[in-house]
Amino acid sequence: MTHTTTRTAIVFILILAALVFAACGGSPTPTATPIPPTATPIPPTDTPAPAAVAEEVVATEAPAEVAATPEATEEPAEEVVEEAATLEATEEPVEEAAEAATPQATEEPAEAAEEAAEAATPEATEEPTEEATPAPAEEPAEAETLSAGAVSVESVRRVTSVVNESEAPFAAISPDGSHIAWFNQTGRRSDRTGVLCIFTFANADKTCHSISRDLFRDWPYQLQWSPDSSMIAFTENPVDLGNDADIWLFTVADGSFQNLTDDGVFGSWRQSADAVIDYLPSWNRTDGSIVFWRVKPMGFMDFDVALYKVAPGGEAELVRDLTEYLSTRVLVFNQERFFLDGFSAVSPDGAKVAALVSAFNEFGALRPDLWVIDLNDADAEPMLVMSFDDYQSAIPDWTGIPASPSGLSWTADGAGIVSVAVSDMGNSTPFTVFFYSDLASGESTPVVDFSDVEDSIMYFDNAPGSTLPWRAYSPWTGSLSPSGAKLLMLNDLTGRMALFTSPLPPTGDLPGVAESAEESTASRVTRSSRADNGLMLMYGLLLTVVEE
Repeated sequence: MTHTTTRTAIVFILILAALVFAACGGSPTPTATPIPPTATPIPPTDTPAPAAVAEEVVATEAPAEVAATPEATEEPAEEVVEEAATLEATEEPVEEAAEAATPQATEEPAEAAEEAAEAATPEATEEPTEEATPAPAEEPAEAETLSAGAVSVESVRRVTSVVNESEAPFAAISPDGSHIAWFNQTGRRSDRTGVLCIFTFANADKTCHSISRDLFRDWPYQLQWSPDSSMIAFTENPVDLGNDADIWLFTVADGSFQNLTDDGVFGSWRQSADAVIDYLPSWNRTDGSIVFWRVKPMGFMDFDVALYKVAPGGEAELVRDLTEYLSTRVLVFNQERFFLDGFSAVSPDGAKVAALVSAFNEFGALRPDLWVIDLNDADAEPMLVMSFDDYQSAIPDWTGIPASPSGLSWTADGAGIVSVAVSDMGNSTPFTVFFYSDLASGESTPVVDFSDVEDSIMYFDNAPGSTLPWRAYSPWTGSLSPSGAKLLMLNDLTGRMALFTSPLPPTGDLPGVAESAEESTASRVTRSSRADNGLMLMYGLLLTVVEE
């Protein structure tokens, strides 16, 4: 009996740790893999450089995407857009990596954890990381460049240069392309204050608005613009940071903040029996409401799970109670691995929600699956689109690390869903695989299928019919194009950058190189956002994209 009780307690602790830290892994480290210029295939004898050493932080520390928290300023950027024919490199510091905190750290009171977070922040994180030495300038292979043909980049610049900040955490561009929003913090320890900043292209104005730490704790994980670009929805981080989460609304016109789903709980949700976790908001374009997930922990491996909606200034309404189907599943993410539109998104017609929902095995490990849930038919069972095992079909067996789904986007026509899974072995051979799921046929197709790559040596050999190695087709991040009809993938391998493009649905051909650069710039930013006017944020860069 004692042995059984002990084993049950251990499993319970593992599951709680998984919920708080999203133990599905960290982001790729983009400075690790040596790849020569586009025109020269990498020799199989090349030795990958070691991955960057990560610093350990506790749960309330700023995310790895945020290497420093400078004071918010009101100074406008001197320049907004710098024209360039190809992607250009800059000397912006590389964001430092951060390891997930140990489960023991989550048991500390919030104030004590914040003290520890400050003490754990190394001075080195404020120093620039030396960028990779650019490879000799060579023209990219003509066949690779012309094979895309449907996308060109008119200009590109670091987002931080545009908004005149050393960091712009969680930067997101508004749908109409008129603003960039980001979230930062000022002060230290108990004096820290959240700051949501808005940059306006029309007049190069930057305005920052403070939100008291007595109202909002730590960092959000995503900023979600409303379809009309007038508001931003966001929440606390209940997974990585363990905070009770409410749906917050920021109005650009007057700089006001509003808590739309205040449950009276603040701080750690684990320390309150009344905690109701409201998170992963997504805008419904058809009626302007915010659809979000509400989860209430009920006990060991047991949750009340539901979808709600709330209109700006209104009250939350139940859309669908999903406890019958998902009582042992929750939506768990890692903010350092947050791709496309995130882990939940409403379809363009407002009729469905696609979500990456995680189950647990007996060891507490996460196994996310892709589900689609009908918002209009309360009797319709959630549809499993891709299982965790399905995501393993496009990576070889020798990796040893499963590919974990880490983000999704609906295509513009609502006929398909693009999702991404990452197998990160902590060295220079990560596999980042995008899938297209056709909802009518039920078929899911990888954009690039790596399953026949026999070993790590072959991974650095040329892909069939290409002058580029297989590794070049495993990007650091990706996004749908502004039209939502294409997939754009950006890879930054030592000495060379390239923007790849693939039609949707994919044709089975390798993605083509739309643009390339003779130098590289290192970033850890996996988030992306896009505007109707062709502006995009990807990999910490502001791009102006033209689609043919």
